Amino acid sequence: MGNWLFVLYNFSYICRILPNTTNLVMKVLAICVGNAGAIFSIYERIIDGLAEYADVDVLTSNLDIKLSERVGKVYKVPYSRLMRKIYRRTLLYFEAVPTCEHWAKCALKQIDRDYDIVFAITSSVPLTPIVAGRCIAQKLGSKFAIYSVDAIPGPGGWTKPRRYRSELKIVKRCFSAADYVSSSNGHMLKFQLTTFAPKPGLITNVHYTPSSSRSYECPASTEDVLLYTGAIYGLRNPEYMLDAFRRLLTVRPNAQLVLLGTRLKHCYERYLHKTYNQEEIGHVHILPSTSDLEPYYRRAKVLIDMDGDREEDPFMSSKVIVYLNVNRVILTETGSNTPSRELFANMQTVVQASHNADSVFEGMTRALELAEQDLDYSERQPLIEKFSSQHVCLSLWGDFQRLCSIKEEDIS
Repeated sequence: MGNWLFVLYNFSYICRILPNTTNLVMKVLAICVGNAGAIFSIYERIIDGLAEYADVDVLTSNLDIKLSERVGKVYKVPYSRLMRKIYRRTLLYFEAVPTCEHWAKCALKQIDRDYDIVFAITSSVPLTPIVAGRCIAQKLGSKFAIYSVDAIPGPGGWTKPRRYRSELKIVKRCFSAADYVSSSNGHMLKFQLTTFAPKPGLITNVHYTPSSSRSYECPASTEDVLLYTGAIYGLRNPEYMLDAFRRLLTVRPNAQLVLLGTRLKHCYERYLHKTYNQEEIGHVHILPSTSDLEPYYRRAKVLIDMDGDREEDPFMSSKVIVYLNVNRVILTETGSNTPSRELFANMQTVVQASHNADSVFEGMTRALELAEQDLDYSERQPLIEKFSSQHVCLSLWGDFQRLCSIKEEDIS
């Protein structure tokens, strides 16, 4: 009996002095660069969500970043206008980004702890997070993870040839050093994996861009209003929409097309005034941007989304994610074999159109007819869940746990 008491005493003593490994917290340094806006709000959601599971510090150039109290230390390293100017010139003419490396060295002077993972959260502009992330992860001996909202460099005309070549060189060097790569949809990840030689043991995954949790329950609209929100840039071509809407006026003479927060390029303004008569132009309303979208959602019967005018384009607009949370029919103009085609296939409350005026006109007509029916918008719920911050960040956390559990000898 005495021997058993001795064993139990020593066992309890050992348990007290050993570290409690179940309570060890993963340390993550998240890197994001940019200013306030739609893209940066995505970064903030990812960082806040990940901080529920890990000890997250942040390195950023945004001095006005808004994060929850869950987030730990915030290292703020300014990225000046002069540095941005030098970045653009050296990237274009020398295929190098010394300002990014300089920014990383400035950050390292502030960083006073080690991290399990250095996590670069980035879009296509600028490449600072992936360049700095590679430098810092190498210096600290950390795992290097990348999450990209965009395909980098933008394929198929999104990026001009000279810049494409320069960005591709930077991408090859930085992504090849990554232990983990995630993109915001499967088509984008497939493209991204063609741009670099993966490191042995590379972990990849798809995480949709986390959306705001706000939903809008609006009463049925009695007006034939079609609403497009946000910018039209890059390969997005509004001519099909404008031609289709002009034709729609022949069958729905009271229809209104509202472009909210949209600055049309001069060529498209000229196109509008060239093809529309004065009365028809009165049905097109180009309004300034606003953060209060609800009044416009309430007026609208149909919400319009537009992808780049290209087949098999890997990009998907972030506005359609917001649209899913509004009880309105969505009309999405997209190409073949795109993320939108895949995600919204067989959905009754989403109408898909191709990149031509006839298809968009048919889509507008069908969408307005559907909007006048009693639709069940709950079909969107499984998709909304995939875009929720909670779902995205929990999945990221699972990937990071897996990443930290892999030892070098396991992949050598």
